[in-house]
Amino acid sequence: MDNNELYIKLKEVLDMTVFSQLLEMDEEEDRKSSSMALYGFIEGSQEKVDYMKIALSKRDFVSLISKNESLQQCAEPLGFRKFHESCANIERVGAMMSIHGEVAEVSDVFHLTLIKEEIQNLNDSLLSARTAINSFYKYTG
Repeated sequence: MDNNELYIKLKEVLDMTVFSQLLEMDEEEDRKSSSMALYGFIEGSQEKVDYMKIALSKRDFVSLISKNESLQQCAEPLGFRKFHESCANIERVGAMMSIHGEVAEVSDVFHLTLIKEEIQNLNDSLLSARTAINSFYKYTG
């Protein structure tokens, strides 16, 4: 993989301005700070996404939306662009739901389907991010 391909792969999942800022935190020839931040987010996020799947299956929308908000707040400052977009989509669906976390009967299937798709997008985004980040650190390491 050449430099250009790697850049394109990274740009698909990360905000490159934020990624550059993270790399500036690193010591010369040592990528520990940025890699710890990025991989730490991926690991912690995977656990929360798995929890969201369980919450969805139990129709515990209050917990699901709470975990989503937490993920969204962490994703943005680290530049996980695609991941943040999926969190924002879940937030919009959550806004359509009642304050008590219940979905109206008529749109129940619709909301559940949207949330399920976005949770899958979160998983896909984490996988894509891990692959791109692995390629970067392998290439620069």
